Amino acid sequence: MKATVRELESKLLRTSGDKERLEVLLELARAHAAEFQNREGLRAAREALAIARRVKNSIGVGQALSAATLCHYQRGDHVSAVATGLDAVEAYADGDVLGRSRALQSIALALFAVEAFELAEQTALRAVEDARSARDREREAYAGTVYGYILADRGRFNEARRHFRSAAAYFRAADDPVRLKKMASNLGHTHRKQGIAAEARGENAQARLYWKRAIGVYQVALGSSRHDADDAIILGAIAECECRRGDSKAAHATVKRALELARGGHNPSVQAHCHLWEGNILKALGDLAGAVRAYDDARVFASALEHDEVLVQSLRGLAIALEAHGDTNRAAEVDTQAVRAARDREAFLSRVRDELSPMWDQYTGERPPTAVGRSAA
Repeated sequence: MKATVRELESKLLRTSGDKERLEVLLELARAHAAEFQNREGLRAAREALAIARRVKNSIGVGQALSAATLCHYQRGDHVSAVATGLDAVEAYADGDVLGRSRALQSIALALFAVEAFELAEQTALRAVEDARSARDREREAYAGTVYGYILADRGRFNEARRHFRSAAAYFRAADDPVRLKKMASNLGHTHRKQGIAAEARGENAQARLYWKRAIGVYQVALGSSRHDADDAIILGAIAECECRRGDSKAAHATVKRALELARGGHNPSVQAHCHLWEGNILKALGDLAGAVRAYDDARVFASALEHDEVLVQSLRGLAIALEAHGDTNRAAEVDTQAVRAARDREAFLSRVRDELSPMWDQYTGERPPTAVGRSAA
């Protein structure tokens, strides 16, 4: 079982030499990232990066940048994530395919977040292929998880589940309960997204079945171990499925549990999504005043993210709830804000994709791409 954040912080206090300190800092940065403690993860990554550069350890440089890339991605700073990730890939240009796989998987997530979908999928696949070529099952499990996440969102649900189950088998054998819990959660997400896709096709009965399956898998994930940050995400997803199935009372109880856990964390994305679904649920229950408060809370947390879709959804939900509650003037004002946020988001994403476009072919070639517009970790 991997060391906890507390154990690593205690170990760090007992280290003195650069080599040992670098190893602990890198592990600590990754542990913080797994707990969604992104500020702390970035702090550890920066210190590790400084040591690695001072002692001219290119692998350590790449690992520190890779950890920082994941933290940037999780806190919603996708531009920094892509730029830092590309610096990490360049650090591995001497042939460290495992390091490159680690960097590429984080870049893939950031590319996916800015809706460079095809490039994200290609990058994630290359991360998997790098891990396989090095015959490293652990790295393949991590990379396969990212690839599965992207495949699920692109509607290739069966392929996604195969990657999640393969990764789960590895993490079970490695006695890694945190990652095993994440795999169960990812399987639940796949069923939930499949339900949304079925509903969009008008297959409502099938959609309800997928959401029922998702709830069952999420419950398994909840019972596997305790992890407050992941449990908040899982409970929020269960509440969404319950709401979509029309069970608003159960959804309300579930989202309250999610919010209790989310408030103890430091992830505005989790809190924004929980409050968004709290608003949807309260609106379905007829509590328009409560829905307005929930959507407004979602808006506040979403404003801390960089052009995230949840801000647009929160503003739209708030405008509809205000209109239904009789506050037509504010509803019109918020609706205008929602239109502006959607327009600004698309302009931002388009600009980032344009900057990344020249690198497209480089990702599919043998030589890793170099960074453009770099951001330090």
